[in-house]
Amino acid sequence: MAQTITSSQSTLQRALQVALDPLGTPVDTKKYLSMAPRLDALEGKTIYLVDVGFAGGYEFLEQLRDWFARKMPGTRAVLKHKPGNMFMDAPDFWEEIKREAQGVIFGVGG
Repeated sequence: MAQTITSSQSTLQRALQVALDPLGTPVDTKKYLSMAPRLDALEGKTIYLVDVGFAGGYEFLEQLRDWFARKMPGTRAVLKHKPGNMFMDAPDFWEEIKREAQGVIFGVGG
C-alpha cells in the first residue's frame, strides 16, 4: 500500500536531509594541540576541577575535590564552573587556569 506524502511532510524530509548532510561541515578550522606533559607528582600543586556543564559533572567533581582533601591534603583542588556552556570559548578562564593551575581535570557526567 502506497503512502501519501503531504506537502508539509515533504518539506520536513528536505529539511532533515539538508540538516544531516555533512557536506556543509567546515574543514581545517580546528587548531590541534597536544596534551600537556604528565606531572611528576601532585603534592604541592594546584589542580583545577572544571565542570563544563554536562549533567552530573559538577556533583562528580565535588566528590573528587573531597577525595583530594581527604587523601592528598597537600594538593589544592579548585572546583570551577566553566563560564558559558560547553561549546563556548572562555579566553579569560583559560588564562586564569594557565596562570593559577599546574593541572586540570575536565569533568563530564551522565
